[in-house]
Amino acid sequence: MSETIVEGHLQVVVFSLVDRKNNKKEDYGVSIEQVREIRPIDSITKVPNVKSYVKGVMNLRGMIIPVIDVKLKLGFVGADSGPKSRILVADVGGKLTGLLIDEVDQVMRIPLKEVETNLSGGLESLDYIRGIAKTSGKLIVLLDIVKFLEAESMTESRGK
Repeated sequence: MSETIVEGHLQVVVFSLVDRKNNKKEDYGVSIEQVREIRPIDSITKVPNVKSYVKGVMNLRGMIIPVIDVKLKLGFVGADSGPKSRILVADVGGKLTGLLIDEVDQVMRIPLKEVETNLSGGLESLDYIRGIAKTSGKLIVLLDIVKFLEAESMTESRGK
């Protein structure tokens, strides 16, 4: 995977997921190279017998792409869409996948010195977490979308 590191900074799209259980907003980021576009939620067609975190498919300018509910895949409770919900269209190896998220915050340049990549305490087994950025007084979990989409989630057997 290529990524833009400019003068010791990593460029990421920062988005939020709201845990409805405790109404807490969590911040996540993905490398800008892994995001093709950000779209409002259009019509999503349900597909039978798919994993619980697959919302269905959508038509993106004539291409049918799957839509993954990021909150369900990460194990959040109450994965309802809100008025600010968006779909990040990720490009992984030329294949497009829609990622349903609660809110896009911003595109940020995060200094590499603010990214902790030596994770421990159970996080080291989560290959799709590239690191945790400590910036602007908050923590941003940096996801590797390629590995996130490949990873088998512990939430598969759980329903909504």
